[in-house]
Amino acid sequence: MRNQKLNWILDVVILLGFLISFFLNLTGLAVHQWLGVAVFLGIMFHLVNHWDWVICVFSGFFGKTCSRTRIYALIDGLLLYGFVLIIETGLVISTWFNLNLTNYEVWLDIHIYSSIATLSLAVLKIGLHWRWIVKTAAKIFKPLPDQKLSPQVLTSSPQTSVVSRRDFLVTMGVVGLGSALAISNVLPSLKKVEAFSAAAQNADSISTTAAAQAQPKAAATQTQAATSASTEAPTAVQTATVQPTVIPTNTSAPVAQNSLACYATCPKRKHCSFPGDCGRYSDTDGNGLCDLGECS
Repeated sequence: MRNQKLNWILDVVILLGFLISFFLNLTGLAVHQWLGVAVFLGIMFHLVNHWDWVICVFSGFFGKTCSRTRIYALIDGLLLYGFVLIIETGLVISTWFNLNLTNYEVWLDIHIYSSIATLSLAVLKIGLHWRWIVKTAAKIFKPLPDQKLSPQVLTSSPQTSVVSRRDFLVTMGVVGLGSALAISNVLPSLKKVEAFSAAAQNADSISTTAAAQAQPKAAATQTQAATSASTEAPTAVQTATVQPTVIPTNTSAPVAQNSLACYATCPKRKHCSFPGDCGRYSDTDGNGLCDLGECS
């Protein structure tokens, strides 16, 4: 019984930590990263604590076992894979390593989508084991009082633990509401990533078009200068000739205006503006400004 209570408390702590990690705007980046590591370590402890059960279930997965056991094992395997994918992508985009990634948005998308999918699987697992959750919670928060029986009393009434539909609705309602709030909090981040990706593609297309237009102009200028030099008549007396000064024209790609603010997360502060200390900003045209709010 004590092990069941400890497992219940550990599962609740892991779930709460996982839900809180979705609210990055409230926790900040540093707390978010450490919280993610703590949740993953809690999951690894939970896995090691149930290692005998894991070996028993997965060894008989393709053997003679009921379909319900296979479904439970499949959900647990997907949950483990989801958490591994979350921690892997989280470490890649974290400020601890500060990697200069050209496909930062792709890693961030994988991190967010895998978090949403893993949370959905966790809610499904809770729905499958809700009876055990409710019964264990009742034993933790409502322990049975000690009854002193006299020696003459020999009969005892059986104790039945009735789990009603109301308990199921309360349990899934609380878990579902918390999960819905967590998922709705990260959806704006997905829209922001898509906006940054579209702005980056727009900047690349503008730069390519401007470079293509600048090449014919440069070739025509060089041809004209060569023709003028070849048609000059030589004289007997060498005189100092003044070469015409060619004023270079700015052929860099025009910077399109965008309402997106250029910012990125840094180790020392929550956000910083260009040029910042992150090294995640892109300035391809060399004008000292971030390209279209692009943070790569």
